[in-house]
Order: sequence, then structure tokens, then C-alpha cells
Amino acid sequence: MYESILEGTGLTKNESIIYLTLLKIGKSKSGEITRASKVSSGKIYETLYKLAEKGLVKSISENGVMHFIANDPSSLLIYLKEKEDNIKKKEEELSKIIPQLKILKKMDNRTETASLIKGFRGITPVVYNALENAKNIRIMGVRSSKNIKFNNFWKNWHRKRVELKKDAKILFSDKNTEYWKFYKKMPHTTVRELLLLSPSAVMIIDNNCFLFSYEEELMCIHIVSESMTKSFQSFFDELWILAKKSKK
Repeated sequence: MYESILEGTGLTKNESIIYLTLLKIGKSKSGEITRASKVSSGKIYETLYKLAEKGLVKSISENGVMHFIANDPSSLLIYLKEKEDNIKKKEEELSKIIPQLKILKKMDNRTETASLIKGFRGITPVVYNALENAKNIRIMGVRSSKNIKFNNFWKNWHRKRVELKKDAKILFSDKNTEYWKFYKKMPHTTVRELLLLSPSAVMIIDNNCFLFSYEEELMCIHIVSESMTKSFQSFFDELWILAKKSKK
């Protein structure tokens, strides 16, 4: 249990084992640490010196023989605080260059790309970035029967959309569910239903097309193409009119 917690702070497995070993056996020579920890002798000195750099171990020489001692466990908190401060500093440095990196990332309008993205971590920045710059938002094939984690993800995305006062047209493939009611009540949102035709979940934002798959993890094909989005927009507009007629 202790090893996994120490590894969670950023120590390697060997560093965690050797530090805990030194706490138990006290001041020791490298050979004694090797026997007690069962870490290979080739890794002992490398690991001990890394622990020393982190302020967790100190060394003393007695009669020309090097001994090692574990520092007080409170030094772990000091190490973690220094690590957090370093991360915060790097975060501040990174935030300063993000605008320049975005300029490098910005694609020419003529550029067409298609990519497969998996998981919330990959998809989140892409769909939120598209939202920030969105002028036209059309979504079709929306169903209420997805896993709740997917529904919650999109609820949060749409809350942000409303906060930014971005209008959206949403074409549902079901109705009268709690998920459907959530969107029906939303400002800056127009919802229609087309129950007989159920296309894949597609989101069209300007020149971006997102084709979503909801299995064990969220997946999408992200297409950046003016010609492709015009095609999807035309298809959406036809379904949107059909959905209006079906209500009559």
C-alpha cells in the first residue's frame, strides 16, 4: 500500500522500495540495502542518488565507507510541494506561449483533414475549440439512450454553448425523455424530432464535421472540409424540413 502511494507522488517503483527499506533498517551500506530491498545491485546507487536529489535520502562516509539514511517522512511533503511549485511554474510558462502555438496550429481554410479521435481526453479540446469559434451549429442523430457519462459530457458542452450565446439546431431521433426535455428547455436551442430516420450522431460546426460513435468509449471522426460540411449541411437541412412536416 505504501509503495503505491509513494509512486503516486512521482517516485519510481525502485525509489519507493528503497526509501521504505531505509526507513525500516536505518543507516545502511549499499550492500545491506540491496539485500533488504531485493532491488538489483546495478540499480542501487543510481536510485539512491536520485532519492538524494529529491531530498529524501542523505549519505555519510564512515571510515571511508558510504552509508545512507532515509530523511524524515515529512520530507516527502516538502518534495511534493516543490514538485507542485515546479509544475505551476511550467504551467505559467506554457500559458504564455499557447497563443503562439495556436497560430502555428491554425490551418489554412483550403486545408482538408480527417482524423480519428478516441476518448474524452482527445475529443474534449477539439469540440470545445470548435465551439469557441462557432457561427453555425447543427446536430443530428441525437439519442437519449447513451451511457450517462456521454450524456453528461454533452450537457456540459451545451451549457458552455448557451453561456457563449451560440445558437444550435438539434435533430433528435427520440422524444419525451429526460435528455430530450433538457434540450427543449435550453435557450439558444431549437429541437426537432425525426423518429423514422435515425442517422449516426453528426455535429456540423462551420467547416468541421464530427461523426460520433458511442461504445465503451467516445470516438469520433473529425473532418475539416468545406465541401464535406456543405454536403452534411444540405442533408441536415432536408431532414430539418422533413421533421417540421412530420409534426403536422
